[in-house]
Amino acid sequence: MKNIIFLAILILAAFSFTACDEFDVSNENPDVTSSISNNPELLLTGIERDAVNRMVGAAWSEGNLMAQYGARIVFTSFDLFDWGDQSGEWDRLYLSIRDAKELEKIALENENSSYEAVSIILQSWMFQILTDMWGDIPYSDASLAKSEGEVFEPSYDTQSDIYKGLLEKLEEANALLSGSNLPAIKGDILFNGDLAKWQKFANSLHLRVAMRLSEIDAAKAEAEIAKIFADGSGKYPVMASNADNAVLTFLGAYPNAHPISEANRYRVGSYNEYRISETLEGILRDNEDPRLDFFADPTANSVEEGNPMISGMQNGIVDGPAYEYKGGDAFLSKFNIDFFHFQPNSNEGRLMQYSEVQFIYAEAAKRGWISGDAADYYNAAVTASFDYWNVEMPGNYLTELAAYDGNLETILNQKYIALFYTDYQGFIEFKRTGYPTTIQPGPDAFFSDYPSRFEYPSKEQALNATSRQAAIDRQGPDEITTPVWWEAK
Repeated sequence: MKNIIFLAILILAAFSFTACDEFDVSNENPDVTSSISNNPELLLTGIERDAVNRMVGAAWSEGNLMAQYGARIVFTSFDLFDWGDQSGEWDRLYLSIRDAKELEKIALENENSSYEAVSIILQSWMFQILTDMWGDIPYSDASLAKSEGEVFEPSYDTQSDIYKGLLEKLEEANALLSGSNLPAIKGDILFNGDLAKWQKFANSLHLRVAMRLSEIDAAKAEAEIAKIFADGSGKYPVMASNADNAVLTFLGAYPNAHPISEANRYRVGSYNEYRISETLEGILRDNEDPRLDFFADPTANSVEEGNPMISGMQNGIVDGPAYEYKGGDAFLSKFNIDFFHFQPNSNEGRLMQYSEVQFIYAEAAKRGWISGDAADYYNAAVTASFDYWNVEMPGNYLTELAAYDGNLETILNQKYIALFYTDYQGFIEFKRTGYPTTIQPGPDAFFSDYPSRFEYPSKEQALNATSRQAAIDRQGPDEITTPVWWEAK
């Protein structure tokens, strides 16, 4: 009996060793990549998709209100300046920056200048949004927790240093993409691997970064813009038409449909909480601008009466009175429901457009920073905006209705329209310039001065208190009314 038991133990032991060997082999799945280093395209797709989707959602629910493109008729606290810290946007952008830094690391290890440049451009786009919306932020130490230094409490860089870094990084990206025989990239859902368009985006973004300095360091802004303008088709190519726009085209089904659409499971009830703002309506109506009829639907009441008309909502009215404004929701215009909600392919995720480049040149020419007639750049910019939205521009629009009159305000009001529904850009430009002047706190707003920024996420107080406090000591109280560095005072 003992012999039988001993024999059984030997057999089981032999089987165990054999089975372990077999399991070691079978645990290698030939259909799954063993290292992301071999498939950087997977990182790139995720970075683009996640960051753009988050910014499209933020543009709808917050950015449109902050720039007064839209207004709420219920749950109006955000429209009253209850902005808080918007930690979701902070987290998403930093997570995507972490992935972009990993992509850059892989590119450097494999001497792939194309992925390296693309990663730098995407990081620059995200970092600029972060610093514009929060002020001083972790920049040079960001996403270093897994590095050799293991930085778990990153310092907050000053916004002036961040802007200096952004200009240097975009210069670096342009140099990388100026090389010959560039390696191809895959997984690019923004430009489908077109590196020439990536280079144009880098230099166009460079213009945006530089122009943001207009009220704080005009000499630097002028030098950077003039440098690119002087060689905008050679060393520093920029967007030359709407074909170069940095936009993400969504698909027709979940999870890759437009975030604010039924196809992507966005609630109809949430969509109905918003109306076009009187601010945007007023600017468009003053110019008899047909984009008003494209952006907004007639009120339900006017359609029922057989006299369709668009009527906007005032920003900053407390709940209750807001819902009854002008007689109630039936007397207020929703955003074009076909455009925004039921046709997910018709609205792209916009990072930057050709029209913005021309508006930057128009402003630079008006300021005397570059050669050429500001009117020519202005006309090209406005035309590009109409073309992008596929709205026919009236024949007398640029000669009578919205003709350039030599005033910076005219350029910036049209730029405001062109930046419609582009993350926080309309709001940021308003804080840089003060235009449109019709953007004002609503009657029930919590502050008489228009806020400037988001508060730092509350978890920063728990996890990175020393660095956060150092930023507050430099910048001012952690309040939404504390101005950022570049802001027009």
